[in-house]
Amino acid sequence: MIRSTTNGTLKTYRYNLQRSSYTMNKARETVQTQRQFNSFAEDPAAAAKAFQLRRSLQRTDSQYNVGDSVKHKYEVAWNTLESVTQDVNNRASDSAFAMILQGKSDTIGSGAVALGQSMRTLATGIVQSMNCRYGENFVFAGADGLNVPFEWQGEGDDRKLCYRGIPVDTKEPPVIELNPADQKTPMIYDKDGTVNPNAKPPYYKTKDGVIPAADYDKQKKEWDALEYMAKGERKNADLGFGMQEDEKGNVISSSVANVGLQGITFLGYGKDADGDPKNIVSIADRLGTLLRSCDTNSGDWASAADKEEFSRLAKKFEDAASQLTDKHTEMDTQAAFIKSNQDQLKANTDTLQEQILGIEEVDLADAITSFSWAQYCYNMSIKVGNSILSQSLMDYINT
Repeated sequence: MIRSTTNGTLKTYRYNLQRSSYTMNKARETVQTQRQFNSFAEDPAAAAKAFQLRRSLQRTDSQYNVGDSVKHKYEVAWNTLESVTQDVNNRASDSAFAMILQGKSDTIGSGAVALGQSMRTLATGIVQSMNCRYGENFVFAGADGLNVPFEWQGEGDDRKLCYRGIPVDTKEPPVIELNPADQKTPMIYDKDGTVNPNAKPPYYKTKDGVIPAADYDKQKKEWDALEYMAKGERKNADLGFGMQEDEKGNVISSSVANVGLQGITFLGYGKDADGDPKNIVSIADRLGTLLRSCDTNSGDWASAADKEEFSRLAKKFEDAASQLTDKHTEMDTQAAFIKSNQDQLKANTDTLQEQILGIEEVDLADAITSFSWAQYCYNMSIKVGNSILSQSLMDYINT
């Protein structure tokens, strides 16, 4: 009978001691990790909510990091345009504006050629500035940040400015006559304007006459490329606008930010109705070329046509400079929006972190108190157990 009682006491004591030990170790772990739970099974509801919050935090962190890179890129772009607009618009003696005023003066004399070289040097400097980088990417290269955006094709007075391999002064192709049967395919003509579907080489007809098909196709291809880069190409970035895709798997444009900066949208591209370039660098370069053609001694214009062209381009340079300034101001607005969006993403990150801590983190004072109590209970169990087991073991021996 005594043996049965002793065995029961041992089992009860062992169970209670293990329970006290587990409670104490669990309380110690809570103090060390400062977490409410360490596995999904411990608190499925809280763990599921914490998982959702952490996933949102990870996405927001990614958006913030992307936005931070975009913000710095815009800072580089804004500073570059600030420098370019100062070179173009200010009234300093070495500015493009001042050079143009000198060039229009009849008293410039032999300094015309030197002034022309300065204008071309300024055009070269603008191109070099617009080829700036942020990190490993060219800032004003649109979606193709790995390749230099602006480059000169040719040398001397015949050089042409290209953007991503396309001449910036490409003119919009004329409207050609289409086949009346389908209004899609062009009508084919001989050089003399006679309809001939088998003409070799083929010509297309415009309101101004016929044009070689090969020249038209090349011009249209280059123009379409410039138009796409300036108006259609996108470099999307997820900045927290709820990025989504449509049923075809295409990103919905309103759910992302287009952060591609196309250099030609700031400097201009194409030609106007007079056949003059719209690109401010091309205009400046042409003005320099006209001045360089002046007589080196007297500074007289090479021809009356050159003088008339200079005056015409001088006005168009001012218009292009004004547009550049407007684009610079517009970028200032975009940069301010990106900075504001970054502040919002930072606030979202802080809120999510607070929510996660509210679910996962313990009150350290309560955790330490619980651990102290659990340790006290465990120590008491040991002490009481020693007393009980010693007496029980003596009784067992005496039997």
